[in-house]
Amino acid sequence: MRYRNLCMAMALLLAACGEKPAQEQAAQEQAAPDIGVTRTPGVSLTYSYAFRLPPERLAAVQEVHAAQCEALTPVRCRITGMAYQVHDDRTISGSLMLKLAPDIARAFGKKGVATVVDHGGMLTQAAIDSEESGAVVDAAARDDKANGDERSRIEQQLARPGLSSAERTQLQARLVELADQRQKILSARDEARQRLAETPMVFTYMSGQVDPGLNDGPLLGAVKDGWANVMAGIAFLLMLTISLLPWMVAGAGLLAAWLFMQRRLAKWRQRDVQE
Repeated sequence: MRYRNLCMAMALLLAACGEKPAQEQAAQEQAAPDIGVTRTPGVSLTYSYAFRLPPERLAAVQEVHAAQCEALTPVRCRITGMAYQVHDDRTISGSLMLKLAPDIARAFGKKGVATVVDHGGMLTQAAIDSEESGAVVDAAARDDKANGDERSRIEQQLARPGLSSAERTQLQARLVELADQRQKILSARDEARQRLAETPMVFTYMSGQVDPGLNDGPLLGAVKDGWANVMAGIAFLLMLTISLLPWMVAGAGLLAAWLFMQRRLAKWRQRDVQE
């Protein structure tokens, strides 16, 4: 009896140990791929995530993401845009655009995905784009130096005595061109520096069927999607019928009135003929 109880206890222990990895695996299936994107000096990144959520939870998740950004203070994270829309087919979409300090962007994105999963949603798309902004800054420095050297040479030429009016006009026109070029160079440099200092991140939200663990498989997923399409079609036909119903009733009333008048006119004509 004692041996039997020991075996049962060991079996329960093994079952409990096997249950935990399964739960952890399900949670990992709902998270974003853990790609080791390291910050390279001179490279600016842009993050974008797309989520699908139950309709009743979409707005709440969007608010949580916004609050998580605001908690970091504007120096580390600031909201640059926010949208929320209920469509005619009763689906909901939204977006949240952020600018983050580069060193916290990746961690913030992972936290955002975890928030969606905690609220019963799922990640449907994730993308990271990079740009060689540091190279743009370096190229702008070289171009600005070349621009300054040419301006110095022209100014020295303008200082020489005996220049003709045509030569002076040509050199002054070139100085104006160089000034415009320098403005564009500095603008490109400042934009590149801004991209290095702030990392854009976009969260896109859409309501719909959620299968966080992707356990439905292609067959069951197709059945669910097909049923959703059928229900959407029925809803569209019902909406169309309700929208057209008043006009159909009005048309039927006009037709009945026209037929009634035709019958009355026919009777009056028949009476006139008999008289």
